[in-house]
Amino acid sequence: METFRFKKFSVSHQNSFKIGTDAVLLGALTPITTELKHALDIGTGSGVIALMLLQRGISSVVGIETDPAAASEAAENVKNSIWSKQIQILCADFCDISVIHPLGAFDLIVSNPPFFSNSLKSHDNIRNASRHSDKTLPFDILIKNASILLSEKGLFCVILPVLEAEIFEKKAASFNLFPKEIHHIFSKPHKPESRRILMMRKQSFPQPYIKKTICIYNEDESYSQEYKQLTNEFYL
Repeated sequence: METFRFKKFSVSHQNSFKIGTDAVLLGALTPITTELKHALDIGTGSGVIALMLLQRGISSVVGIETDPAAASEAAENVKNSIWSKQIQILCADFCDISVIHPLGAFDLIVSNPPFFSNSLKSHDNIRNASRHSDKTLPFDILIKNASILLSEKGLFCVILPVLEAEIFEKKAASFNLFPKEIHHIFSKPHKPESRRILMMRKQSFPQPYIKKTICIYNEDESYSQEYKQLTNEFYL
């Protein structure tokens, strides 16, 4: 069994996409405030983001996962954590909002969504499902359903490569979801931006938003000081 060990929980990820920097960044950078109590993790995979949010103080999380093996693995990871009573794992397709709509509105919605809509697919079905949006969860449906489930003062956070983030941001605007904050992620100094975390909320029109940057590695391949500080409560 493949297991990734954090300070306060462990995550098996044999049947879901392997634990990566994207998930850790989203779990660590997503704002947790007293107003944000009930969260939804779309495409929860192993459940790592949901567990990180719980460690950081969110009251409850619903994780939805379309792949039965991954959902079962997430449920087992949650069961083995100290937050087992605060999280619910649903094996369902987020394209069908009727499955989750009865649970009401969410103050926080997060997703590390599939994003390579037109790129060459690998022979690994799990990897394809985790990375390609054309057959799993198109951006339009993800945004539309998230906007329906998001509370009026809620926050919708996603992490994407730069090009996909620009497309996502434009599509979100048509559902009156606009950035409150954008994090620009760089792998190394002097390297092009590799990821963006969009933190969006419902607004009648776009307003000025906060821009932040983070660099993950130093030139010598060691973790940067800012990344180590960000992940200090999680990594062993």
